[in-house]
Amino acid sequence: MKPSKTAVAISFSLLLLAAVVTLRNPDANGAPARAAAPELVVSSARDAGPQTLREAILAADRLSGRAHILVTAKLIALATPLPALINPRGVDIEAAADSGTLDADHLASVVVLQINSPGSTLKGLHIVHAHGTAILVNAADVQLDSVIIGDSKAGILVNAAARGCTIRASTFERDETGVIAETGVRDLTVSGGVFRDNTRAGIWSVAAAGKGATAPDPGPEGNRPQEPVRIIDGVFERNASGVVIANQPAFLHKDRFLGSHDSAILILSGAARIEDSEIRDSGGTALSVTAGKSVHLTHNTLANNPKVAIMMSDSDVTVENNTLSHNGFGIVSILTQGSLTPQIRGNLITGTTGDGITVIGGSPRLERNQVLDSHSAGLRLLDVVQPNGGLKATPILEANVFKGNGLDQPVHGVYKMPGAP
Repeated sequence: MKPSKTAVAISFSLLLLAAVVTLRNPDANGAPARAAAPELVVSSARDAGPQTLREAILAADRLSGRAHILVTAKLIALATPLPALINPRGVDIEAAADSGTLDADHLASVVVLQINSPGSTLKGLHIVHAHGTAILVNAADVQLDSVIIGDSKAGILVNAAARGCTIRASTFERDETGVIAETGVRDLTVSGGVFRDNTRAGIWSVAAAGKGATAPDPGPEGNRPQEPVRIIDGVFERNASGVVIANQPAFLHKDRFLGSHDSAILILSGAARIEDSEIRDSGGTALSVTAGKSVHLTHNTLANNPKVAIMMSDSDVTVENNTLSHNGFGIVSILTQGSLTPQIRGNLITGTTGDGITVIGGSPRLERNQVLDSHSAGLRLLDVVQPNGGLKATPILEANVFKGNGLDQPVHGVYKMPGAP
């Protein structure tokens, strides 16, 4: 029997509804699924021409929607810098297994790849021999995963426009500096990175005084503020310095620093929190703080550093519940002005070659520390003598334990600053 016009209309309406539902197929979070980005395959190892990375980026930048670039070429020798990523919808560049090495040795001191496209992602790229900057991030919410940068001047430079940048599971070897956070960077996360044999620093986050970002206010639930730079689960091996911080608040959590040639962590000014991290075998002062403001060092392990484990100079610092073992000196506090009261409490310091705790001027608060089996003094107090006066060492002592040291009673002396009479 021939179907009625009404039945045909109903069937057509159902088909149309099904098509609409299919187009709006939600993802796991209930949001409409994003249409798959066109895939541009890079199979040529040439610098320019068909199927090259250069052509793929130019094509991606011309698209009206998001683009995906898959690099299957193993090694690409670049003759000129790559075009910048400028697609406003974002560009995803992914290297296939055992592919995607970019050799920038023939380029001058320039940027190899510049990301101006918000929300772009890079995964698996390997850049070597960049005489300038390997990757410059100029846009918000960029993600870099499993990137490897070696034998270059600067690995990844993140500037102030790149809010929300994330660098995950990436490796920086034999560069001058692995990651540079420019003045004003906000909400940068570096997690699971490996920084090895970099000749200046693994991570350099330095702003001029008064120029850096300040940490935002805590949220409504009273959580601590989010720091502009978060460094989490990183491994730093044999770098000149592991992390250098100045005037840009930073949070370091569960990082390991092994065999730094100078300081593992150098805080030149500003705020920082360092928690649950490990520092071993540093050639210079393991953790150094100068002119720090609201610096918190908590639950860290510092061991086998032959010079000084923790040194703080004219800084607002809380050093709490850390374990220090077999270092040259344990904790050294230097104060040349009387307005600061560093807090040193709950630390376990054992087996230092020199003094366990050294107080040079001022009145830090020492509370519930245990200093055991140091070869020299458990506590040494040195009055500061300066060209224009001085400052006595008068720490506030409460419930500390000094036992088994070369000298368990406080040792008094004088520390002369340069130019002092």
